[in-house]
Amino acid sequence: MKKIVLIFGLVMLVGASIYGLARNSVKATKNLAGYKNQPDSAFMEGDIIFQTSQSQQCKAVKLATHSEYSHVGMITWVNGKPVVLEAVEPVRITPVQEWIAHGTGSHYTLMRLKNRKTEILDSEIEVSKTVAKKFLGVHYDLYFNWSDDQLYCSELVWKMYKRCYGVELCALRKMKDFDLSSPEVKAIMKQRYGNNPPLEENVVAPSDLSNSALLYVVEKK
Repeated sequence: MKKIVLIFGLVMLVGASIYGLARNSVKATKNLAGYKNQPDSAFMEGDIIFQTSQSQQCKAVKLATHSEYSHVGMITWVNGKPVVLEAVEPVRITPVQEWIAHGTGSHYTLMRLKNRKTEILDSEIEVSKTVAKKFLGVHYDLYFNWSDDQLYCSELVWKMYKRCYGVELCALRKMKDFDLSSPEVKAIMKQRYGNNPPLEENVVAPSDLSNSALLYVVEKK
C-alpha cells in the first residue's frame, strides 16, 4: 500500500501561484442579498478559516508549501452558532472556538470572498448546507485523490465553493508542483509512497486557498 498517510503533509505542497477564476456572467443578473438569518458576528456563512499546528505532517506541509497554514475549514451556522466544516477523520462540524483552540497558540486567519454580497445568494447558502450534510462522515483522504470517496481539508473547501457558489477559488495544481526538496518532506514521501509518489495527481493546498485573489483577510489573530 504505497499511498499511505503522508499526505496531509504532502498534499499541500509548495507556495502559491493562484488564479482567481471569474464567475459566470449570468450570476451578476441575480437579485442578491446577504444571509439575513445570521446573527451579528465576525464570522459569516462561507468564510474560510486557516490555522497550523506542530505535528510532523503539518511541519512538512509548511515546508512543502512555503506557507504558515497547514489546515483549513469553512464557516457555517448551526442552531444560531458558527461552526467549522472541516475534513479531518471524518468530515465533521466543530464549534469555532474549539477549532481555534486546536491550532498552535490558538492563532487563526479568517478570510472572506471579496464580492460576497454579489456572489453568495441566500438560496446558494441553503444548497451549501445540503451539500455539507452529504459530506459529513466521509473519511479523511490520506492519499489525496481528487474524488469524493474521501476528502482532505482544502479539497473540501474548494469543492464546496465550486459546487455551491459556482466559485473556483484557485487553480488546481499537481503534486509535483510543490517543493519536495527538503529532507523532512522527502522522508515522509518515501515512507508513504515508496518510490512511486503520485506526482501527477490534482491537488489544492491550504496555501493555494489563502493566496486566492478572490479572498481578503477579515482578521488574523
